Amino acid sequence: MDKKLNIFFSNSISAHKWGGGEKWMITAACGLQERGHRVTLSGKANSILLNKAEEAGLNILPLNIYADYSPFKIWHTKRILKREKVDVILLNLNKDIRVAGIAARLAKVPVIIARNGIQLFSDKWKHKKTIGLVDGIITNSESIRTAYNRFPWMAQDKTTVIYNGLKMNGAVKPADVYTIWNVPKDHLVFVAAGRLTSQKGFDLLIEAANRMNGMARPFTLLIAGMGKDRKALEKQIRESNLNGRVKLIGFQNNLSTILKAADYVIMPSRQEGMPNVVMESMALGKPILAANVNGVPELMDHRKTGYIFKPMNVDAICEAMHFVLNQHGSDEISNWGIAAKEQVADHFTLDTMIDRLESYFYEQYGQSHR
Repeated sequence: MDKKLNIFFSNSISAHKWGGGEKWMITAACGLQERGHRVTLSGKANSILLNKAEEAGLNILPLNIYADYSPFKIWHTKRILKREKVDVILLNLNKDIRVAGIAARLAKVPVIIARNGIQLFSDKWKHKKTIGLVDGIITNSESIRTAYNRFPWMAQDKTTVIYNGLKMNGAVKPADVYTIWNVPKDHLVFVAAGRLTSQKGFDLLIEAANRMNGMARPFTLLIAGMGKDRKALEKQIRESNLNGRVKLIGFQNNLSTILKAADYVIMPSRQEGMPNVVMESMALGKPILAANVNGVPELMDHRKTGYIFKPMNVDAICEAMHFVLNQHGSDEISNWGIAAKEQVADHFTLDTMIDRLESYFYEQYGQSHR
């Protein structure tokens, strides 16, 4: 199809929040814009999302969606969508569907799509009603599509899997984590990263570090990110006497340099879609330890590109950490990073993701005009 699409992204995430979904949205919007499509990204005024989108050269539109089914906000958004002559709207949260999605229906936007980086729908009447507002759902793992297709009322072709994609960077210079965070030179360094919320499982990781304290070769754990659980995690670290071994290092703009400096990257999440931190670390050639949640087994092969452990289980985290501490420097672990980098380069590139996203939008747009 020769027509260039007018694509509108709606993301009502809180202004102070920034995660994998927001990073994906900016990456996807930039990729589509580079291919000549007109792209607008909307979100809360003065949000991290809009600030980063503007820095990336995207057209932004402050749109403060706070409440479900808000009549004024639906009317206001409908006017915007009609004025902009939007062809495709992509919605982030369920709240976006229940405001911008309804507005899009009223504005007769040809294609209305929800994007779920994690599982946002369950087998409930209210979610059946919400899903009925969209033409399709994009997710980033087969496990989420399988879960949705188990709903007795779900159309089996409603959900499409488009894997996250990465731009393969050139050489990344590792940060001097030993100096910056005063890490003893004889320590191995584990890095974990993400929003400081229960979903990410950092409380489980800290408890594992507590149980291993003094039981294995010395290590330091750096946890990058901000979030509502920071004070609770600080208290857990303090009460476990881990102040010297576990450090919360806050939000890091140049996270790739810290991942590159790690001996191991560890992801203890309770739930994920296709975890960005794992994919980015694999692209950097780092050995990864990850909980077996959602898209992880689609991304990694156990003891070939990393180590996959049982989720929500402190003993399993300890076992994984013990394994790599005892085997550090072995041929097996050295090969994990090499194989991981090849896996991402072969199957999870940015160009492949944008190809699939563009094709999907054209397919949906074509169906709407039959």
